[in-house]
Amino acid sequence: MCAGRIGPRYDRSDERAAMTEADFRRYYPSLRDVPVEQHWGGPIDRTPNSLPILGHLGGRRHIVYGVGWSGNGVAPSVLGGRILAALALGADDEWTRTPLVDRPHQRFPPEPIRSLGGRLVREAVIRKERTEARGGTPRAAAQRLAKLAPAGLEDKT
Repeated sequence: MCAGRIGPRYDRSDERAAMTEADFRRYYPSLRDVPVEQHWGGPIDRTPNSLPILGHLGGRRHIVYGVGWSGNGVAPSVLGGRILAALALGADDEWTRTPLVDRPHQRFPPEPIRSLGGRLVREAVIRKERTEARGGTPRAAAQRLAKLAPAGLEDKT
């Protein structure tokens, strides 16, 4: 990705799928003989704090949006769907009054810092995870850079 543009290499990555399958086999050794028949991949939309951003676009009550699901699973999407439905219907209820609606949110740095920084952090997370998977200790630079990843991409413990 460069300057916010998403290239075709983000559609699918056999290399990333192989890394994910290796992690799966490592964490679930009893499933080592179960074939992995499909994999998928693609860009995700991150937010700096990993919380989705939902609300009214530019304060317009007739345009609602939800972004930043970050690959955290089905539950946030169900919650977001309920919030967006209530917003679209103009309801005033527990869903539209949740703190996730029209909240102030952080922004990522501008280009080209965002793309360059994102690439550095992403590669550091991968290097750190690969080294740990081999039983090694990641280099200090990779550990420091990996800590800059938004929550959910890297174990902060």
